[in-house]
Amino acid sequence: MTTLTIIKDDGFVSVDGAGLDSIDCSSLASNIHAIQFDGTNGWVEYNDSTANLAITAISDYSTITDAHNSAKTTLDNENAAAAIRQTAMEATYQWKRVYDATNKYAEFHVQLDQQYHDAVNGTTTWKDAIAAVKVAHPKP
Repeated sequence: MTTLTIIKDDGFVSVDGAGLDSIDCSSLASNIHAIQFDGTNGWVEYNDSTANLAITAISDYSTITDAHNSAKTTLDNENAAAAIRQTAMEATYQWKRVYDATNKYAEFHVQLDQQYHDAVNGTTTWKDAIAAVKVAHPKP
C-alpha cells in the first residue's frame, strides 16, 4: 500500500518515502495542516481546534499524489540526464587532467625525495611513478 505524508503549508509531499518540496497543495481545505497515511490507516491534522480525522484511503488526495508523481518523474529524468552529461564529461581528457587522481604526479618535495633515494639506492622509484601516470593517461 502507498504511504503518504502531506505538510500543506510547506508544500511537502512524500509518497512511499520519496519526499519533494514545492508541491501545490492549494486544493486542500485552509484549516488542514498535514495528512499522514501509513498504507492502511491515517489521519488528517488540522491547524485549528478541529479534532484529527481518521482516514482509510488516500483517493481524495489524488490530485496531490499525481502532482508529486509528475514532479518526481521530471526530477528523475533531469537526474538521469545530468548523470549522462557527467559521464560524458568525465570521459574527456580535460576532466581527467583536473580530477582523476591517477593522473596526478606526486608533490615536488616527494619527487625530489624519490630522486634522492633512487640515486643513493640505485632504484627507479621516481621514473616508475612518472611512467605510470603517463601510461595511464596518454596525451590525445
